[in-house]
Amino acid sequence: MAALPKRWAWTFLKEGIKFRAGRLYETFWNSQSSVKYTVVFLYPGALFYVRWRAETQYKYNIFVADKEVEPDYSHKLYTSFEKEKNWFRTWKNGSAFYFPAMATVRDLKEKVYDGKVPPAVRAGCYGRMMEDSDNLALAVRTFCKRDPKIVFWEEETEKAKTKDQPATALSPTVEALISSTQA
Repeated sequence: MAALPKRWAWTFLKEGIKFRAGRLYETFWNSQSSVKYTVVFLYPGALFYVRWRAETQYKYNIFVADKEVEPDYSHKLYTSFEKEKNWFRTWKNGSAFYFPAMATVRDLKEKVYDGKVPPAVRAGCYGRMMEDSDNLALAVRTFCKRDPKIVFWEEETEKAKTKDQPATALSPTVEALISSTQA
């Protein structure tokens, strides 16, 4: 009786895979640690983070129309190199902010202004104003034609109310007379 063959027809595939896996492991084990851990941890970690952020948050580009209401970023931390470059600590129009789907316009303002939102600041796009209680994602979809470029400006009528000035050009006595006749 003939003996069973030691090698089968497709044995070379299994041996080739084992050989290549062994070479890959030896190459990895004997490589420089900076290359090794960059390839294994840093690149996949960066790709995972970007993918996760894209799937869980929306990006909004913020533009400020009035110089008076630009956020003050002079208190931000900066390195010694940035001390000479003042433009590192100034507002840049088009800055990107990321928010989850349930964020409101108020959340956006608080993040842009670091919690110190001027009272007369309004947000909107394409000539439409968003309320502070509006859902940010739905407002952008509805008002901005799915273009997430949001503009901040200072509302003149609200600015007049906050400064205890009449909203119209009328004197305070005329304003009081009008309001008493309307009541």
